[in-house]
Amino acid sequence: PQLPTLVELLSVYYDNRNKGAYSSKARIANLKKLSEAVSYLEARHLYTADDLDAALHTMQGKIDTLKKSASGKQARIKELDELLRMADYYQQGKPVADKLKTIRFDTFRQKYKAEHENVLRTFYMAARKLKNQWVDEKLPVHAWQKEKTKLETEYQALQQKIAPLYADTKKLWAIHYSIYQVQHEQERQNAVTRQKKQEIEH
Repeated sequence: PQLPTLVELLSVYYDNRNKGAYSSKARIANLKKLSEAVSYLEARHLYTADDLDAALHTMQGKIDTLKKSASGKQARIKELDELLRMADYYQQGKPVADKLKTIRFDTFRQKYKAEHENVLRTFYMAARKLKNQWVDEKLPVHAWQKEKTKLETEYQALQQKIAPLYADTKKLWAIHYSIYQVQHEQERQNAVTRQKKQEIEH
């Protein structure tokens, strides 16, 4: 036998909802939802439950690919943020650390270190973390900023691509849930019919 179409299954779902609807307002709302769902499916050439499953699978695949790309960019943006933060600490602390090297008397050195403890601490931390980042004896701060701006633009573009896909999958899952309820109920009724038939035959 030919399988029922999505429109047929949705019609049954909303017919059942209308049977339990308390007001004409609720029935009109159900008809509107059915009409919107049918238009939506036809615009996407989705006619059967298999079409719907395939569309959901494809969309989820696209979302996963885009999310993977976005998370890779986000991770690199975080890395660059950290490098730029360390470069700031380094640049702020460099004159202080240089001056410390010129102070010969231990008492003055200790006093100077105590007065600039925080700046020196963050400078030495930054120096450690930036150890392998130097290019031609310079920190490539401008290149990092440029890369970060580029990645942020690309990340935003990916988010804009993902958003409508999320909206589409949400609609398709709602339709999927509706037809599943109808299919489940039809299977239950068929099982009851088969059971009765077997009882009569025996």
